[in-house]
Formats: sequence, C-alpha cells, structure tokens
Amino acid sequence: VSRKPLTRIGFSIPLNRWMLVRVFPVGTGMLIMANDASESVVKQFQLAQKIVMDPLTGLGNKLAMEQQIIALTKRDRSFSIVLLGLDRFKDVNDAHGYAVGDMALLEVVSSIQSATVAAETLYRFSGDEFAVVSEAADADLALRASALIQAVKHPISLNDARVVLGASAGTMNCPRDGDEFEVIVKRAGLALREAKKSGRDTVAAYKPEMELATQMRSVLEGELRTAIDGNQFMLMVQPKVSLATGEVVGGEVLIRWAHPKRGMLAPGVFLGIAEEIGAMVTIDQWVLKQTLQFLTELSDQGRHIPLSMNLSVDSLNDMYLAERVAKALSDAKVNPRLLEVEIPEGALMFDVKVSSKVLTELNEMGVTISIDDFGTGYSSFAYLAQFPVHVLKIDRSFVNDMSNNEAGKKIVKGMIRLAHSLSLEVVAEGAETEEQVTMLKRMKCDTVQGYVMAKPMPFNDFVRFAGNAHANTTPSAFSI
Repeated sequence: VSRKPLTRIGFSIPLNRWMLVRVFPVGTGMLIMANDASESVVKQFQLAQKIVMDPLTGLGNKLAMEQQIIALTKRDRSFSIVLLGLDRFKDVNDAHGYAVGDMALLEVVSSIQSATVAAETLYRFSGDEFAVVSEAADADLALRASALIQAVKHPISLNDARVVLGASAGTMNCPRDGDEFEVIVKRAGLALREAKKSGRDTVAAYKPEMELATQMRSVLEGELRTAIDGNQFMLMVQPKVSLATGEVVGGEVLIRWAHPKRGMLAPGVFLGIAEEIGAMVTIDQWVLKQTLQFLTELSDQGRHIPLSMNLSVDSLNDMYLAERVAKALSDAKVNPRLLEVEIPEGALMFDVKVSSKVLTELNEMGVTISIDDFGTGYSSFAYLAQFPVHVLKIDRSFVNDMSNNEAGKKIVKGMIRLAHSLSLEVVAEGAETEEQVTMLKRMKCDTVQGYVMAKPMPFNDFVRFAGNAHANTTPSAFSI
C-alpha cells in the first residue's frame, strides 16, 4: 500500500472486479481491511480501543486490566498484582499546576515501565495509582514491589521545577487472595491503604484481617457521627513534669471515646475516621471548650497550670481558627497563656501560608505554640524560624532509642541543644524508664511526659496528682 501518511479515516483499494475493501488505521501502525458492510464494525473496534486505553499515558486502564485478570482466572493460572499509589503527587499539582503534574506522570510511567520485567503489564488504575499485573505468582512479590517503588523515586526535572515523588504499594497473589476482579482490586486497595498508613515508600501484602478492619471502620464511622452529637467523648490529662523541680508544670489533654458497647476507645482508633469524614474541626472545638473548662476549674482552685490540646491539620488550615479561639477564651475568661496548642510537625508544611497566618494570630493573643512529634516529619530546625514556636516536643521514638544505642543519645542531646539555642522549651515524650529520665535530666531537658511519671488520668485525678508532686524529684514519686 502507499507509504504516505494517512490523511483520512480510511481509503479504498480495489482487489478485483468483485470486491472493494477499505483499510483503516487501528492502534499504532496496525492496519485492518474490511468490506463496506463491515465498516461500522471497524469503527466500533477503534472506539473499543479508546475505551480500554488511558488517554494521557497510553497505558491500558482499569477496564483493560479487568480483561486480563478475567482471562487469567479463566485459564486457572496463578498471578500477582502490585498496586502502586504515588505519594505527594497532590502537592505537585497544587504547587506547579496540572500541566506539570501530567508531565510528571508521564515520566513516572516511563520509569515504572523500565523497571517491569517479562510477563508484567503496567496499567493506569486511577489518577495517581498504577497496577502491575504479573502472569505468575511471585514468591518475592515484596521485592518486586520495592523495585517498582525505587523506580518512581528518581528525581524529575520539568521546566523550572524539580520534582521528587515516592510511592507505596499493596500486593496480592491470586487466586489465593481473590479470584474475582472486584474482590481482587478491593483487597489490593486495602493493602495499599495499609502501606500508606505505615509511612511512605512502604509495601504491604494483603491479609484477611485488613478486610475485617475495614468493616469495623465502616461501622465506627456511622457510630462516630452519633458520638459527636451524643456527648460520648471525654478528656484524660497526662502530666508534664519539670526535671529541674519535680513539679507538674502542665498537662496534655487527650481525647477518648466512651463507646456505649465497645468501651473506652483510644484516639488512634477513631481520629483517622473523623478526619476522613471531615469531623476534626468539630471535635477540636469540643476539645477546646472542655480544656478551657478545666483551666477555669484550676484557676478557681488557685492553680495556674497550663494545659495543652492537639490541633488537627483541618483546624490549622481553618482561616477562622484564631477568631474562634479568641472568642472561646473570652467567654471562659481564661488567660490565653494557660492554653497551649500542639501541632504535629508535618502539619505545619501542609499549607505554609495559612499555617503561618493562623499561628501568628494565636501567638499574638498569647497562646503557647508547641511542635509535637518532632523528628518524625521534616526534622529541620531551619523551618521553625518561619513560625512563632515556643515549645518543642521530642518524639517518643527518639526517647526510646536512647536506651538502645549511643547514637540515639547523641541525637536527643543534639535536639535539646539546638532547641535551647532557639530559646525553645523542650519536652521529651514517651519516657518509660527511670534510666531515660536520668539521661534526659543530664542532657538538661526541661520537661518530661511519659508513663514513668504518670499515665493519662481523669481531670480530678490530675488535680490531686499535681498537688502531691510538689518538691518531688525522683521518678518513683510520680506514680499513682
């Protein structure tokens, strides 16, 4: 046929005096021939090709993946799936725009394709999720998933932007873990969610208990909405003790869910769900009101002990937060300096502009600002200069490491020195042994909070504990 580029959808070629056929471009470089009667069939085929192809990347989409999996299950063949979810991709779109985001996706696809091996097929499963289907059950599936994750982590240079993405992966072997497409993708998604919960660049294999946990989450979600309206929450208070004097110099309020059937639930069980359903601002407002009530009761007793509350990412990015806090403080007639807000380290960088504005307003009204879980996120003292911070809380993982190795001690000691150089008070979280308290005291840490001093307790017990702790300096004196 002609070597010239095709300029029309199809063209006619007379084969003999009885038959006229037409040639149509299909896919990439492929031609198909049909007679006049089957022209509509060819066009339908072309449309079907588009239906199973992702228009941006040219990869097969979820429908194409379904077709392969159905074929594999019909042949009774073992196969495996790696579901990759990009980390931080939303940040790329937000910071650089969707056009740069699309270019980044194309680079990611190229990197993943280069890392695939024979019998593996890459699909674009959804916006920032990709699936690799291998026509064999892979005994080293976690290793294969890790290799694909490493492929994603190559730096990408796009226009004036340099982007570094990461990925998490959920894996499963079939038909052992599922033999129907919808079941398979649901369970692969559960494994991916578990990987993302564990941190970036991690791999999680599907386990049946993940499904049970999801069912529990679904039940708890419905019950949580009732709990918010039904006054089922309560606050416990964990003392903060001065290492210099042994006195209780503060307390952290910690929410609990007094579930009518399941008993007392820790925040790790339900706050993630609350965040997903958009209930965190409401919960934070309830915690603020209760904390101010505690502070009022302490002041009435002549005790001026500061209390801290945790602030969620949703509240930190609420432009009206400072206004709400100011009104609550005024209504409760509480000195703002007795209120401390604790902010997870990573939450600060979620929206720097809004975070800086909100924290500046809180600082100007006299509220103390504490960085929680320091060392688990950006771990940089440089960014602290952007925010009006008063207190640094060293994450419990670093405190625990002090007992295990010399490097752990040096890290904590370095954190304390650098924090003090910035005129920040230092609180060490999660102290569980007298040995840890002794080491922290030698390092000139200001305050300690942990089970070795006291567990979280009801407010009235906290008041009694604070009264009994005066002038005591040994850890055993703080147990109740």
